Amino acid sequence: MRFLGKKGILILLVVFGLNELAQGQGGTLGNRSNVHVGLEFSFLFQSEMLQDFDDTVLDSTGMYSFLTSSRNSLRFGGYLRFDLFGRHSLETGLYHVTRRYESIVSLESTGEELGRNRVRGVTFEVPLVWSVSIQTAENSFLSTGFGPVATYFVSDFGVFDLEFELDAFKRSRILPGVKANVGFEHDFGRSGGIYFGATFQHNFQSIAFMRMDYLKDGQSEAIGVVELNGSYFAAVVRYLFPMY
Repeated sequence: MRFLGKKGILILLVVFGLNELAQGQGGTLGNRSNVHVGLEFSFLFQSEMLQDFDDTVLDSTGMYSFLTSSRNSLRFGGYLRFDLFGRHSLETGLYHVTRRYESIVSLESTGEELGRNRVRGVTFEVPLVWSVSIQTAENSFLSTGFGPVATYFVSDFGVFDLEFELDAFKRSRILPGVKANVGFEHDFGRSGGIYFGATFQHNFQSIAFMRMDYLKDGQSEAIGVVELNGSYFAAVVRYLFPMY
């Protein structure tokens, strides 16, 4: 459990706490279909909750600093859920994720910015989440889930602007991780359903590393290596097609 840390364990406690609450409810999840198909859109916020590496590094002389930060990132794709028994279901899907970062080199002593690059990578995610739902009204449900996720990297990260030399390399073609989610769903019958929620996803290691080389008058002045954090929180909106 070392990779989760205290905050990660807290997430697990919330998930399983809601599971225990659901166990106290009798009956099933109303008259919903056993199979649910939908479209999902998410806005990603980089998370440092479980990060164990720095996003800022100094070069060997200590004169220059390289800062890497997350930009607005998006996630969308198809959602699939199978109701299993009682309040339990299995969720999966295929999601396209565009990750955006920004890298800045500056003088450590004054903070003067010397160069800025944009970095972008495309990945696909396939989660497998065990979910528990609590019926809060006739057609409304509160759900929470936890499970593994596989992230597939289409290629290495692309670099834009090139105000200084920068290379970004994925750690592996496929990276494992875990995710937890919580959200509220309302079924509008033949008009479909809508879901609003939040997701936390954590990869077990950095998703990529960047090697940066700042040149002055054609000569290398500073070299830095920064790990890219792939963990994130996401605000999720999902539309569920009517299934009858």
